[in-house]
Order: sequence, then structure tokens, then C-alpha cells
Amino acid sequence: MKENMFYGASHLIFQRAEELRKHMTSAEEIIWNHIHINQWKLKFRRQHPIWNYIADFYCHGIKLVIEIDGGIHEAEDVKKNDASRETHLKEFGLTVLRFKNEEVYNNINTVLKTISQTIEELRNTPLGDGGKDKLYVIKIGGNIIDDTDKLKSFLKDFASLAEKKILVHGGGKLATRMAEELGIEQKLLDGRRITDAETLKIVTMVYAGYINKNIVASLQSYDCNAIGLSGADGDSILAHKRVHPGMDFGFVGDIDAINTKLINTLLQENISIVFAPITHDQQGQLLNTNADTIAQEIAKAMSDLYDVELIYAFEKDGVLLDANDDSTVIQKLNWEDYQKLKQPSSTSGPPGRPGRTGDGGKIFAGMIPKLDNAFAALKSGVKKVIVGRAENLNQLIEGKSGTAIINE
Repeated sequence: MKENMFYGASHLIFQRAEELRKHMTSAEEIIWNHIHINQWKLKFRRQHPIWNYIADFYCHGIKLVIEIDGGIHEAEDVKKNDASRETHLKEFGLTVLRFKNEEVYNNINTVLKTISQTIEELRNTPLGDGGKDKLYVIKIGGNIIDDTDKLKSFLKDFASLAEKKILVHGGGKLATRMAEELGIEQKLLDGRRITDAETLKIVTMVYAGYINKNIVASLQSYDCNAIGLSGADGDSILAHKRVHPGMDFGFVGDIDAINTKLINTLLQENISIVFAPITHDQQGQLLNTNADTIAQEIAKAMSDLYDVELIYAFEKDGVLLDANDDSTVIQKLNWEDYQKLKQPSSTSGPPGRPGRTGDGGKIFAGMIPKLDNAFAALKSGVKKVIVGRAENLNQLIEGKSGTAIINE
């Protein structure tokens, strides 16, 4: 979470940290080469802003700060500042390791052994709730994909999350525009695309190609190591062609299985995964698959290994009683209230001016599949589901924004 990772660091501290990253000392470079990709499978950040300070190295997962001191730190006034700084960092709940340049140059094995021992001690500290790591599965909506500025802001926040994370993205309007330019008619049923053979070619190129790889490239620029996958890659998402009585959706897939072993292997290597909404049937057929459902199925499947939080990030502030009024956000929504709110209201009154009775029909119809997925995830072991505005990702995670879907 951004607030917890940076502890209120100012914009000027961020600027200074960025400058320092370009000019690491030789001792810092030695340490970075050992901890950047490491045997502990932890993510360290270099020259990391923490309140009014810049830590040489920081691992948010275990709240460990590593400082490398040059000769200037032998001066008495600098020693006092270091002591005050260390006390303040410890008040944030952080562990601080401090090494001199000479220790790094002359006794690197001893330094690494100390770091390793500290990491093991911190990892053995009770984490609560079974000691599982946290995993965020975040689905981002097509309207955010279509907005360059909003997408950039969201991806910066996503990259700043220190915990393990998976991003599932929709398609936006680009595929529709390309189909129109090529004269390929687009058909929808209940808001879902009917995918014929030609449309499948377009959505595969756009979703699993252009959009997916641009997201991955952006995350790399924000120091977030990411890999973009479709469901066919590594046999990660197995699906079958949808069977619907009286309606052929074309090459649309419904999910059968998630390859948790592959996904976990990538996560354990501190690689964030970006899934495009394309799956396969193991018979050579690609399938267009609803991104909300992919996010839900991944969250459910990974809940045996992680404490999973599922976030649906889109263009609204949350689940609204009035789809046109962002001030009507429902802060918490349980199953019983959801059933009341999604049912059509009875009406009375003159034609064209019906009067509502009851609370039903207040949830926008387009939200219902998303919420059905959310409750299904909660009933299958997912710890938390949040729905809200993509630009408020950190506030969503902190419980300060959006709608919390609760299983009670």
C-alpha cells in the first residue's frame, strides 16, 4: 500500500530518491547485485523514500531497511542524525541493518549472512491467519484501458504495491474500432460480445498483444517486473466453448481450471502477472473469456496458497444506488442486501410515470455479473472483495474508498 510503503514521503523526497538511484556508491552496487534477485525470493527497492528519509534498500514484505554507510557517518553530528533516524524508522515498525563500506568491500559473506539471518528471524515472526502471504488479484476495466492518463496513474499505483499481485485486464474499445474499420459486424448479447472467427482474431491481437504488452512495458518502467500471459501460455487457464440453450456465443470460453502451480512459481520469483482475457481449450482453440470471471477464478484458485484480496477497479467510485451519482456509493454490501437491491422493483402509477415500491432494482444491471463473481469468490475462500475507482487503488486497499463486498 502506497501510504504504508512510503510513510507520507513528500514529492521532494521522491525526486531526491530518483536522483540517488542514478548514482549508487560502489558499496551499494555490490549489495544491490546480491539482493536484487535473491535466494530469499523477496523484493528489495533501492533508494526508497520513507517519510523524510531515503533508505538505501528496503523490503516492504518484511519491513527491513538496509543502510550502507560511508566515511562521513563517522562524524559525531552525522552519528547523532543516524541514531535519531534509526529510532524513528523503528517507530514505524521497521528493522534496520547498518553496514560500513569497508564491511561490504572486505567481508561481503559476513554481511550477507547477517542479512540472511535477519530475514529468517523476521519471517518466523507470527504473521497471523496461518502465516500466508497476501496476494492481490486486481481486475481493471475497459474504460480505464481506453484512458491513457487514468491507466498510467493506475499502473504506477499497482507497481508500488509491495505484495504479490496479479492484474487481469479487459479490452476497451480498440477491438471494436478495429472491427468496424475492417467491416466486421460486432454483435452483443446481454452486454457480452458474440465472438465469431474473425472477431476472435481481432480480440486476440488487441487483448493478448497490443494492450497486454503495453501494460507490461509500462510496469517495467515503474520498476515492477511483470510478465504478460494469455490463458494458453503455460496452460495457465483452461476453458471450454460456452454452451448456451438457444444462443451461440461463438468462440467464448467458460473456465474449467487454473494452473496454480505455474502462477505460484512466477509469483515466488517476484514476477507480477498480467493476464489478457484470452483462454484456450487444450485442443488448439483460443477462446474470448470474460475478464471479471478470469479474475474471480484466479482469486478462488490461489486462495489455498495465499490470503487473496480481489479488487474490481473501474471508472466508478463503487457499487452505486444511482449509476449516475457517485455520492450514492454503498460502502458495504452483503448477500442478503444484494438480493434485495438487484431484484426489479414493483411499480405503480400512471403510464410513463411509474412509482417505485421497495428497494429492488437499484443496482445497475451491468454491475450484477461483477457482483455475482464477487460473492462466488468470497464463498470459495477469497478473504476480501472490493469494488471501486481505479485511480483510488491505494484507498481501496486501505478500506477508505469503494464498496466492500462481505460474506455475512
